Amino acid sequence: MQADQERAPISIVYYCVFPKEISVEIDQQQEMITARAARLANNRIRGWHHHAVRTRDMVATRRFYEEVLQLPLVGTWVERFDVIKQTPSNYVHCFFELGDGSALAFFQFQEGMRDEPMPMPKDPYEHHVALGVDSIEMVDWFRKRLEESGASILMVDHGYCYSCYTQDPNGMIVEISTIVPNGIPILETAEKTAAVDLARWLDGIRASNNRWRGTTKT
Repeated sequence: MQADQERAPISIVYYCVFPKEISVEIDQQQEMITARAARLANNRIRGWHHHAVRTRDMVATRRFYEEVLQLPLVGTWVERFDVIKQTPSNYVHCFFELGDGSALAFFQFQEGMRDEPMPMPKDPYEHHVALGVDSIEMVDWFRKRLEESGASILMVDHGYCYSCYTQDPNGMIVEISTIVPNGIPILETAEKTAAVDLARWLDGIRASNNRWRGTTKT
């Protein structure tokens, strides 16, 4: 009986053999991932440091970015000199931190120190800032938070990424976006023809090459 209790457990090993077509596809996707990693590593510009705009209302701006989007305020720099006009001034420069250490930043000047901020474009084709998250589920999580805050939203399935658009208190259009589960192969395929695709469009060939648009959740 004692010998039975001390007997070593039996190990069972399962082997999975993929069809040749699937094995080739897996190899191709791995090559794409490796090529992308090498290309990114070779880029001397490592990412955003910050993106900055002016605001009339830092209180509302902070409420939106800290409470709704959960970006912590990590820096408030009080400055007394306008480096553009080279004149005395007074303003704050506030930084809201993203997960990679970069930031969205906002200036608010003391009243009378500058003209009113220029209005932000209302059309996302003119200007918007896109913030990346890890999954479609996280985009939808932020969509719910934005809706609960009373913000208007627009959902767009670009095919290679999935996005929720809204406006911050300054009128800046903000996109919450993620690369879709099969997005890396899609993007790497596009990278191989990007220069040719641009040249064709500039030459007047207007046919769409995005066959993935609208397919993420179907």
